[in-house]
Amino acid sequence: MRTIQFFLSILCIIVPFTVHGLQLTSLPTVEVSNRFVLLSDIVLFSEVSPLSTALGSRRITSAPPVGKSLTIQTVDVQKKLSRELKLEDNLLWNGSVSTVVSRKGVRITATDIAASIDNFLLEMQDSLPEAEYSFVPRQLPLPFDIPTGNLELRVIPSDPDIVGSKRFSLIYLVNNKTVKNISVRGKLKVMAEVAVLTRSVKRGSILHPNMVEMELRDLSTLRDPCTDLRMVLGKRISKRLRSGSVLDISFIDFPPVIRKGQLVKMVVNHNGLQLTATGISYMNGKQDQIIRVKNIRSNKSVFCKVSSPGIVEVQI
Repeated sequence: MRTIQFFLSILCIIVPFTVHGLQLTSLPTVEVSNRFVLLSDIVLFSEVSPLSTALGSRRITSAPPVGKSLTIQTVDVQKKLSRELKLEDNLLWNGSVSTVVSRKGVRITATDIAASIDNFLLEMQDSLPEAEYSFVPRQLPLPFDIPTGNLELRVIPSDPDIVGSKRFSLIYLVNNKTVKNISVRGKLKVMAEVAVLTRSVKRGSILHPNMVEMELRDLSTLRDPCTDLRMVLGKRISKRLRSGSVLDISFIDFPPVIRKGQLVKMVVNHNGLQLTATGISYMNGKQDQIIRVKNIRSNKSVFCKVSSPGIVEVQI
């Protein structure tokens, strides 16, 4: 009887520590989003306490690359904690003997990349010639994964004017850090209506409405096509053209905006300041053409750009 009472006394002493000890249940599979695997990622604690909170913040190992996985053996975690903290007698382990850890990521596909370029072209449309824009990749990029977080995407065309670009660079940033930089080659189609001659014309001919019609063409293959007939009707053609030719603006002989010997207003823009003077043109000048003008006050001649009728901008 005394023996039984002795064992019961021993159990009363041992059981409370066993039942009320901190229990850790290893999970068979988990998914993480950070660069490191914490103990709280791979186990469940039986209670929330200062001890469980402190243990949960312990780094176990580095997380696998995005889209990859690794296996962590529970016994290795136990040895690590035992070696670093010497708490093995206070921790009660159960659950899986190993944990497969995978890293969360965002999958980027060829469809996503094409949509990003299309969205960029749509956003820039107000600053581009009126047309239908579409980019056709030379080959589809392979899918890839990027980390989760605050995503920012920068799309950079190979040509600053966008039209004529043969490549788009896409830079992916997560939490302000570059995680992926790719380049997609292809053809940028810019479809718009342009003026096309319906008959052959001689040099010096005056352009009439029955000589041209508007047709849908790819602007990326043309130099400076006419997209507005109002600009050219009634103007003189400067070279012989065949029927079916796209009417380039350079083929039109526009009359001078400023005549030789004409008084003009000279404008200088510098560091936010605008200065004006009166000058005399030495030559005829068309829109945006560079001409020589004499400043009446200083009697010096300078090169100016024709801005509008009677106004030139001094080239600094």
